[in-house]
Amino acid sequence: MARTLLVEILDHDADPVRLDQLSRNLLRDLRRLGLRTDRRPVEAPAGAKAASAVDISTLVVGLAGTAAFKAFVNGVFEWLGPRRGGLKISCGDRSVELSAATPGERRELLEWLLTCDGEAGDRSLDGRGD
Repeated sequence: MARTLLVEILDHDADPVRLDQLSRNLLRDLRRLGLRTDRRPVEAPAGAKAASAVDISTLVVGLAGTAAFKAFVNGVFEWLGPRRGGLKISCGDRSVELSAATPGERRELLEWLLTCDGEAGDRSLDGRGD
């Protein structure tokens, strides 16, 4: 039941420096929970001076076992709590976008993560597509 997720920070008002700071904070917080988390490996295109904002704001998280899934869900919602913006979590060809959420949405995210390798398609937690 191992999964690899991409977690992208969504804050359209943030510049690349702010996105980098937010990404580093989330990386640190998820690692403190014992989760295998790293920056998304990025190679800038030839001639580019830096990676794109999406590359800067995206983490790779490896999860194995129900305890890791629960820790991830709790960590994500704790991290989102005081912030504006949100996160896009991708697993295979499926993704979900989140902002601060209710306990029911936490349970729904956990269920989504536990089945994320089975079905295809984007959706939001309330059942609507992105």
